[in-house]
Amino acid sequence: MGVVMQDQVAPLGIKSIDDEVAELVEMVREAQDRINEVESEVRPLMDAARQRLKMLLEYRGENWSDEDGYARVVADGTRTSYDTRALDKLILENPDQYGWLRNYRQERRVRGGVTIK
Repeated sequence: MGVVMQDQVAPLGIKSIDDEVAELVEMVREAQDRINEVESEVRPLMDAARQRLKMLLEYRGENWSDEDGYARVVADGTRTSYDTRALDKLILENPDQYGWLRNYRQERRVRGGVTIK
């Protein structure tokens, strides 16, 4: 009944669902394009500021904060994750062998930098 109703309403000048979806998708795409343009202009300034902040905080020897947030140097580290599908299967099928978890362990290098809130 919804399809018949949609066909009946569209000729009266009211947008169909597909027309509205297409319009909104286009609006989002245009907004994303504009955001990407601004980011490409601002990115070099932000990168330079972060490099300078990192140098200053390291020289200062401690983090910085105010009532709105903080700036701190974040060290390089390792992020550990697990193949959740394999882990789920392992836990469901062989709960006594939970120790095999390390076989599914994945490590990924994480780059450090400056965190600003």
